[in-house]
Amino acid sequence: MQKATPGMVRQFRDEDLDTVVRIANSSMTEYYTRNLIMEISREWPEAFLVCVVNGNVIGFITGSKYTRTEARILLLAVEDGFRNCGYGSALMKEFLRICRENEMMSVRLEVKTDNDNAIRFYKGYKFVVTNTLSNYYSDSSDAYLMWRLI
Repeated sequence: MQKATPGMVRQFRDEDLDTVVRIANSSMTEYYTRNLIMEISREWPEAFLVCVVNGNVIGFITGSKYTRTEARILLLAVEDGFRNCGYGSALMKEFLRICRENEMMSVRLEVKTDNDNAIRFYKGYKFVVTNTLSNYYSDSSDAYLMWRLI
């Protein structure tokens, strides 16, 4: 399998929509429609990134400007067969670079409390759990609010 390199990450394009929706819905328990993903893509277009391997989108990250100085990661997913190969890291590094470039001082995100792999991944990027959000997801499961300085 090809190792992740910085050139594999680029901005989301409209033609990526169906693949991003498929990856989101196969990776997460919430359901994401095409319209919702397109709406999210308009939140902060330069921070909606995809990872491309052999011409195919295999993962993505997107966020918003939560406040003037704080970014929020809304979604991060990598296709099942490509996990633990550095693609999520390539996406995260580029997202954090864009946050610094936009003078963000911190980043926040929510993650299911039982998603041990994601929690471990985020902790590897210096995110810390700051709160537990009860009944956060549509299936009534809880989320951790995680946060880090840039």
